Amino acid sequence: MRTPIPFPADLAGGLKRSARAFGIPGLTVAVLAPGRKALLLDGVTAPGGRAVDERAWFSVASLGKHLTAAAVLDLAQRGRVNLDAAIGRHLPTVPAAWADRTVLGLLRHSSGLAKYLSAAPAEPVPTTLPGFMARYATLAPAFDEGAGWMYTNTNYILLGMLVAQASGGRYASAVQGLFQRAGCDGAAVAGPGWARQANQDPSRAGGPDADTATREVIGDGDVCLTPAGALRWLEVLLDGELLGAGHHGLMFTAGRLVSGRPSGYGCGWFVEPMGDTTIAHHGGHFDGWSAMAIVNRAHGSGVVAMCNQAPGHTRAIRHLATTALEGFAPGSTPLSLPVLTEPDPALAQRIRAQLLREPGTAPDLSCLSDELRRVAEHGSPVRTVPNLTAGSAPQGFDLVQRQVHDTHTWHRYRLSYPDRVEHVLVGTTPDRRIFWAWPL
Repeated sequence: MRTPIPFPADLAGGLKRSARAFGIPGLTVAVLAPGRKALLLDGVTAPGGRAVDERAWFSVASLGKHLTAAAVLDLAQRGRVNLDAAIGRHLPTVPAAWADRTVLGLLRHSSGLAKYLSAAPAEPVPTTLPGFMARYATLAPAFDEGAGWMYTNTNYILLGMLVAQASGGRYASAVQGLFQRAGCDGAAVAGPGWARQANQDPSRAGGPDADTATREVIGDGDVCLTPAGALRWLEVLLDGELLGAGHHGLMFTAGRLVSGRPSGYGCGWFVEPMGDTTIAHHGGHFDGWSAMAIVNRAHGSGVVAMCNQAPGHTRAIRHLATTALEGFAPGSTPLSLPVLTEPDPALAQRIRAQLLREPGTAPDLSCLSDELRRVAEHGSPVRTVPNLTAGSAPQGFDLVQRQVHDTHTWHRYRLSYPDRVEHVLVGTTPDRRIFWAWPL
């Protein structure tokens, strides 16, 4: 049982000042900790719009991927989807080269399927299943399943089609059904334009997004939440109210690659070690919206931060979300980790050089493990090693976490800038090459 409390004034003041410095018109932050929960509402729904309140709508873009994952896992626990089965078993019209990739591989982004937009980036994406399959049927996988990890919307578009096929209806209806079961009425399967219209005319929020409701090419993030809806959905996630323990745990368990090393991604969530537990997070940004969620199940804490500014503000929303959760539930985020003495300065310098390389440059392939090299050689538009250069070098680049395992070592670095603090988790192999890198 969590009691609603006022958002702590000092924390709220700092977040509001940061939001204004980042140029964010409207911000909401939902936070949970054991026994308490709170909402921050700040700014306006759009320049010149109404004040952000509990019923304002925000599009969360790719943060909605975990809703697709939840729908697939819900169908799996009801025996309608076999997670270990090939996607071709459930969707017979997929291209032959894709058909043997497993449902779980799609959920974990380890399928090897390429990003569909790379095939025809200037053309409109077909909205129907047959059109999608026909357009991208010749797109070859980048690597064998499990041989690497590559974040690509192709996986979740196919999973959205799977949800519709296995539920016997529409994707939107299946996911909306999850919201109804959770008692979350501040949530909608809808696009970013619908959120803007609903904020301009609240009466529109009572009806569905007609385009999204019937779309077949969907599943990678068409979800909107109100502040109240985000708070309720956080409780559902932390308390495991929708899925059985096994499937709920699977959502927050990082997959393993054929090398035996973890990928850092579960089912719709990045899943990272922190101390003797894990934290999960995911962001989204598209068409004027940004969102970030962080869940620390061991601490019973979590945050969803949403704003109406994107792209270019992903780093801002990550900072705001992390700061809010740490301030509300200390010890929940990497901000609580102390700076450590670097035991391998040469490796740290090599990692730093890859993370803070010249804008527009690719990582040095000699620094990458086979898992990442395959992605880089494929030419994926998705970052292999993220380039964290942001106009100026960080004032601090400090090691705050190091965990040594037989197959890999985790390193977490804190990057300090005048207006924000970032973290990045880097995984290296025993021969000191990078196999994983992702920011928070």
